[in-house]
This record gives sequence, C-alpha cells and structure tokens, in this order.
Amino acid sequence: MDSGLAAVLGAGITGSVASLGALLTYRQTKVQLRSNAKLALREPRRKVYRDFLTGSREAVQAVLDVVDEDTGEAALGPLGLALDEHSPVLMRLLAEVDLEGPQAVSDAANEVVEKLVELHSTALAADLSGPVDDEGRPARIGGDFLAEVRTAMKEFVVVARAALATDAD
Repeated sequence: MDSGLAAVLGAGITGSVASLGALLTYRQTKVQLRSNAKLALREPRRKVYRDFLTGSREAVQAVLDVVDEDTGEAALGPLGLALDEHSPVLMRLLAEVDLEGPQAVSDAANEVVEKLVELHSTALAADLSGPVDDEGRPARIGGDFLAEVRTAMKEFVVVARAALATDAD
C-alpha cells in the first residue's frame, strides 16, 4: 500500500471516529439539557402543587368542621358557607396550577375543584329551596359526601408526583 492511500484511509478513519464522538457528545448534551430543564421546573411546580393540595385539604377540613359528630351529617347552609369561604383561594391556586402545567396535572387539579364546586352547588341549591326533614330541621347531608373529592385529590397527588419525577428519582 502506498503512503498516499494510507494517509487517506487514516484520515477517513480519524474523521469517522471524530464524527461518532461528536454525535455521542451531542446526544449526551441534549439529555443533560433536558434533565436540567426538568430540574429547573421542578421546584416552582412543587411549590404550586403543594399550595393547591394544602388549599384543597383546608377546604375539606372546613367542610368536616361543620359535620355533626353525633350524626355524621352536615347542615347544608353551613356546608355551603364553608366552601364559599375557600372558593376564592382555590380558584387562585387552580390558576397557578393551570399555568405551571403540564396538562395532566392541570386536569387533575380542575377535577378536584369541580368536585368541590358540585358539592357547594348542591348545598346552596338545597339550602335555598328550603327543604326540611321529617322533624322540621333544615335539610342535611350525610354519608361519605366527600368521597369524590378525596378520590380526585388522590389522583391529583399521583399525577403531580409523576410530573415532578426526574431521571434522578
């Protein structure tokens, strides 16, 4: 083999190895940048999700505070007022979740608020129509009337955790 051909082959092999190295470096850099971006989003999102979950739990606790310990029922008027008090805060927190995203977390948070709004609407509508029970007392709600709210909150936690997960987890 003459020296010219050897030089061309050597240059070709060197160029191929250099190109392969550059490609691997590019891919690793891309993965690292994506991971860094996820980490940068993680803390602000975690705070927003935590605040929303805390606000939702405070609304649920306000509802539980109006439940009669003896009967396990809640009068509809006080139930509606308890949810009324927490509605503005929840709407603000929901807006923050909607802005932070991703869509799956936003959808789960909207489901929590939707279930609380349904309970609120039911309580207010029944209270305004003035139904009374057999003993002439204002209508009450009993049973596990917070079941759908709790289920939605659990789903929010699952989806939020998935959104916060990184490759390091």
